[in-house]
Amino acid sequence: MNIDLDYTPQPKQQELHASPANEILFGGAAGPGKSHALRFEVLKWALLIPGLQAYIFRRTLPELEKNHILPSLQQFPRSIGRYRSDKNRWHLHNGSIIFFGYCQYEKDVFNYQGAEIHILAIDELTTFSEFIYDYLRSRTRTTLDIPQRYRHKVPGIYTSSNPGGVGHAWVKHRWIDSAKEYECKRAPRDEGGMMRQYIPGKIKDNPILLERDPEYVHRLEAMPEPYRTAYLEGDWDIFLGQMFDFNTKDHVIRPIPVPETAPLYMTLDLGFARPYSVGWWWFDEDGRAYRFAELYGCLPNQPDTGIRQGDDEMAETIAEFEESLGIDRAVIRIAPPDAWSKKPDYVHGGQSPSTAATFARHGLTLQQGNPDRVQKIRQFHARLRVPRDEDKNRIGTPMLQVYDCCIDFIRTIPLLQSDPNKPEDVDKKLEDHIYDEAALMFMTRPLTWVPGTSSEGGHVPPDTATRNAKTVTANADIGAM
Repeated sequence: MNIDLDYTPQPKQQELHASPANEILFGGAAGPGKSHALRFEVLKWALLIPGLQAYIFRRTLPELEKNHILPSLQQFPRSIGRYRSDKNRWHLHNGSIIFFGYCQYEKDVFNYQGAEIHILAIDELTTFSEFIYDYLRSRTRTTLDIPQRYRHKVPGIYTSSNPGGVGHAWVKHRWIDSAKEYECKRAPRDEGGMMRQYIPGKIKDNPILLERDPEYVHRLEAMPEPYRTAYLEGDWDIFLGQMFDFNTKDHVIRPIPVPETAPLYMTLDLGFARPYSVGWWWFDEDGRAYRFAELYGCLPNQPDTGIRQGDDEMAETIAEFEESLGIDRAVIRIAPPDAWSKKPDYVHGGQSPSTAATFARHGLTLQQGNPDRVQKIRQFHARLRVPRDEDKNRIGTPMLQVYDCCIDFIRTIPLLQSDPNKPEDVDKKLEDHIYDEAALMFMTRPLTWVPGTSSEGGHVPPDTATRNAKTVTANADIGAM
């Protein structure tokens, strides 16, 4: 059956369609026709392979409707099949299905737990967290008998994005920093092992847009920095939206033994309906912080949902966890001021003991930390700073290193964004519990100098460490204690 598609790709779009890679990022600047190309790439595969299951994602449902569902109804010929508005999907006559999906919240990704995705398209990739992307990528698999000539492309992932947003750092690391433009390069096995390629696009690559709306480029030029450079030039060195420049390449290491002489610290952020967070730390001779273990009181596969443990149960869990780590020496334990607040006793009347008093009964003595919101943000930024020379080459190790078993620190810190009403602070509506907990450590051991080159000894981290998507606890073998 011959189907006439009203689509003639422009040269840059054709590079996407002809790419030999199967994990592609297309974009950079605004305007090269990214979304249009993604939509027709998906349609191409759905028509080529009967029974194919393809998914097109945007972060929210309104974005999905505006940028893909409605355009598909205008652009896809009715001869291919029919659209099921009640299911948000196209059913093609050859048995293929094009699904439209979204993940506005982290937990939405688990709606696709049982999906078998043959072709995955994600529009505006940097609006997604690394966790959501890795989970969706894990759903790309096939039980179809794919023709031999297509097996290097199916399963396949096609993405587009501008710089900026919560996913800027991890997207830049995987596609922009790891290879030259247009170069096809095999991704590391711990990042999926697919054939990866970055195809840059700018507004000049879309002559149809420039012909029909010649003033669009002037509107981009009139934007304030850093948005102007990011959207007009596609400059990935411009960082938008993300509160902290945390990335696995510079800040995550595989576990190393904890020195026997290093003092140990524990930091605590309280939670009940929302997660509590506990972190364990040691410092090297340069004052560099190492987060070697964590407990995150979060329900499995339900981000930002607490496990509702009371103080006694929480203290018992912490004590048991430390025993499993082999900790047999003194630990300095830091907690926020509200750990000393007494609580109403709704059963017997009066007041119940504070968290600090309850923990003390279990042999866990807490010290009060400094929760100053302005200073702790500065300390967090200072710890994350990567020492570089004038050519932006890394010349030292950041003053924070996180063991790769601390999966919830690695997951949640990159998600944090600034408060739209108070840009110098973290948005409290986000999953900020580990941030608040870790900041207590940095306020207890503050940096009084800007990280540079004069005392940058210590451990240099390897390449990106292996992570997984489990929550609640992260186990670490801390070696000699």
